[in-house]
Amino acid sequence: MARILIADDDDSDRRLLQAILERAGHTTVLVANGEDALSECRSAAFDVVVTDLQMPKVHGFELITALRELEPPPPIVAVSGTGHSQLEIAEALGAKFALSKPLNPEAVLGAVSQILRFKR
Repeated sequence: MARILIADDDDSDRRLLQAILERAGHTTVLVANGEDALSECRSAAFDVVVTDLQMPKVHGFELITALRELEPPPPIVAVSGTGHSQLEIAEALGAKFALSKPLNPEAVLGAVSQILRFKR
């Protein structure tokens, strides 16, 4: 199974993502902002990063851009409740998948599964 970083400033969304992914057998690390997410990714490797876009300290767009510069860059799933245009920007910046809130567990697991299949 995969090691997944979850970055979301909303505690309930963060815990929901954790429950979805851990029930599927993945290991998760949780952070509440983009700055902590970037720090975690610089110190340890993750198979997937799931990030909200609207976060304090480092916005999701900035986080995606910074993560793309890491070697190797982790695959990113962006999540947001701010509208379709924000998700399109996230994909243009390098997110492999962009999912709308409220979160659909099947969509989250489907995105992660596709990323992991492609990595193998």
